[in-house]
Amino acid sequence: TDTEPVHPVTISTSFWMGEHEVTQADYLALMGSNPSYFSGLNRPVERVTWSNARAYCMALTVQQANLGNVPAGFEYRLPTEAEWEYACRAGTTTEFNVGAGLYCGDAKFWYSYHSNTNCSSTETDPVGSYAPNAWGLYDMHGNVMEWCLDSHASYAPGAASDPFVTGGTSRVLRGGGWYYNTDYCRSAYRSHNGPGSMSNVYGFRIVLAPIRVP
Repeated sequence: TDTEPVHPVTISTSFWMGEHEVTQADYLALMGSNPSYFSGLNRPVERVTWSNARAYCMALTVQQANLGNVPAGFEYRLPTEAEWEYACRAGTTTEFNVGAGLYCGDAKFWYSYHSNTNCSSTETDPVGSYAPNAWGLYDMHGNVMEWCLDSHASYAPGAASDPFVTGGTSRVLRGGGWYYNTDYCRSAYRSHNGPGSMSNVYGFRIVLAPIRVP
């Protein structure tokens, strides 16, 4: 699009996140193609690699900078793993941003261990089909796993403030997806895969934030 590409949610004074995952319509409009397995322009784009997601972010930055919509020192990019979890939790400390359990009506995922229920999930849903978290962000649990900017590595010992990992061979994925059970949808759950990997359960969302080099 030629105007605001996402509905940004203010997370802090220097960090805005798209309220939902990048849709097939968003991706098609900017990149001229739609790699998704599931049909529906308002569904999240999937079957995108980390490298595809990065290319989208760079193209969006160029487009929006030309329109005067990108502050100096900022870019559209993937969230870091720390940014993603902070935004997912939205101030909560429970396993999920909806509480201690995740149920079929809370998100798009396969099986709830909290109600011992098969949620009959066989594909993605349109973005925003479930209630947002406390900060207005949709689908932080389920629908598609979301690429993060970081390389994957074991957590370092001790507390860290806004950590960011570079130099690794695989990239972080967060949030679980339509194919997964509740364990994979926890706010703290971490997965990873190579930057060229793709799946119909891999998608992404974007942030407008200070430039970071992965």
